[in-house]
Amino acid sequence: MAEKGISSQGAGFYSHVLPALETRAWKKNRVAGDGWMAVGDAAGLVDPITGEGLYYAMRSADLAAKTLLSEAGGIAEKQQAYRRLLRKDFSADLEFSSRLARQVFLGRFLLGAVPARMIQFTRRSPRFSTLMQDLFAGTQSYLGLKNRLMQNLNGSLFEVAMSFGFSKLLSGGSRT
Repeated sequence: MAEKGISSQGAGFYSHVLPALETRAWKKNRVAGDGWMAVGDAAGLVDPITGEGLYYAMRSADLAAKTLLSEAGGIAEKQQAYRRLLRKDFSADLEFSSRLARQVFLGRFLLGAVPARMIQFTRRSPRFSTLMQDLFAGTQSYLGLKNRLMQNLNGSLFEVAMSFGFSKLLSGGSRT
């Protein structure tokens, strides 16, 4: 907005609330019943942190179709099989991320809000940026996130610290 000469002073900013299940809702989440299977948003299959839902809509539809077309079992068995496939494929990870969402959006890290620090770290650390890209691309699970964060913490902190040092050297001691 500043680049376009639009003042944000006194402006109100709004955003859409993510349509994601809370942690306690995952235990009661009904994804199948007598004569029906829900997929995507209808099944609550949305990442509570990133808001991603398209992949989960397509993947859950694929799993539902495979379950329905399989030769094994009757309706009740197919409903259970669909639930198991979702859990094995990705819903356990989404449930875990629902526990992390509150910390991500309301937590604090290094005297600042977690989202702000995540953006700053992503800008200044190639290692952290790669981790975030993998998280948003869906190739890094939430269940394995803590281990990867801990493995990369020293390297990421080093890269962030060095980015400040190099920027001061390049700009003659002041940051613009």
